[in-house]
Amino acid sequence: MFFNDQDIQMDTVDSNTTRKVLAHSDQLMYIKVMFAKAQTGEILLHKHVHEQVTYVLKGSFKFMIDNGQTKEVQTVKEGDSIHFPSDTLHGCIPLEDDGILLDAFTPARADFL
Repeated sequence: MFFNDQDIQMDTVDSNTTRKVLAHSDQLMYIKVMFAKAQTGEILLHKHVHEQVTYVLKGSFKFMIDNGQTKEVQTVKEGDSIHFPSDTLHGCIPLEDDGILLDAFTPARADFL
């Protein structure tokens, strides 16, 4: 029921990215994703069966969404949010150092636990 930040393990995703699995149940999950440095270049896309909503807590990011018919690229900043339907290709790169995203997934991502 309660998830205290100081008790939550930080996971390393890659050399620039860490994440914390915040409050979660079988059906819903929050993930805090932190990016150390701004990046340039190609946006790597991925997809998953989970529906996802992302909220920009800090910084700005370039996101790409590929729904199979069109690719949309947009820059989002602190306070903006994005919805990704299930099985939609998407990805991002941080445009500033120390960027932070808050991701919500439904159902919860068992692969993150």
